[in-house]
Amino acid sequence: MIWVIAGTLDGRTLAVDIQEKTGEDILVTVVSQYGAQLAAHDGITVHTGRLDKEAMKALVIEYNIRVLIDASHPYAAIVTQTAQEAAKEMGIPFVRFERKEVPLPAYDKLHIVTDEVEAAALAGQLAKSENSRVYLTTGSKTMHIFAHAEALADCDVWTRILPTAEVLTMMEDLKVSPKHIIAVQGPFSYDMNRIMFKDTEASVVVMKNSGLVGGADTKLQAAMDLGIHIVVIDRPRVLIDSPVVSSNDEFFKLWEDTHGLR
Repeated sequence: MIWVIAGTLDGRTLAVDIQEKTGEDILVTVVSQYGAQLAAHDGITVHTGRLDKEAMKALVIEYNIRVLIDASHPYAAIVTQTAQEAAKEMGIPFVRFERKEVPLPAYDKLHIVTDEVEAAALAGQLAKSENSRVYLTTGSKTMHIFAHAEALADCDVWTRILPTAEVLTMMEDLKVSPKHIIAVQGPFSYDMNRIMFKDTEASVVVMKNSGLVGGADTKLQAAMDLGIHIVVIDRPRVLIDSPVVSSNDEFFKLWEDTHGLR
């Protein structure tokens, strides 16, 4: 069985492509029930829940996994590192599937930071020099950092999140006001981003370079055309000592060259 850690749309698409082209049984792991619904497909077994290294190794044994493909989100560095270690310890091939970054344009209001803590501090500083309005497109997983950031305490902060009960409950627990929650699933077009940024009168947009699939290009262009600050959280860097591919075609080329990764 082939295991695909599918934390992204392109990961789920890859899993289906592998199953249909090779006829192999596929295990897909996701974190949420919503992710499980999206991953459902003939020939694919879906496992839901967070996994530490020991749990990953147990799945390798339980499902007789012979190849582990990590298609988790580009910013899920811990997942990638843990999966790579688990595969190595279990003696099976590991492949990292990661979408390419969008080249960042030359723009005098573009600021690159290393993590969410730095992003929150800079966003608050920039926003307070203008109208104290910030638009977050970074999702819910790190929302606690922004919700508790002193630099954003006196700012109006809009947050774009998935419209699921689990995420909305998290936002309620963080005491995020409903009037500052935009609950809708992306990715979003240029026009949609521009409308949202303009409507909230944001002077700062915070984003990740999540690639074309994640809509990074349309966020960048919309914010630049409105002349507002963009704070980009850089991708975490994980040392990968196994093959890395960024498209389905690259994966199947690797598959053919290695005779099914055997």
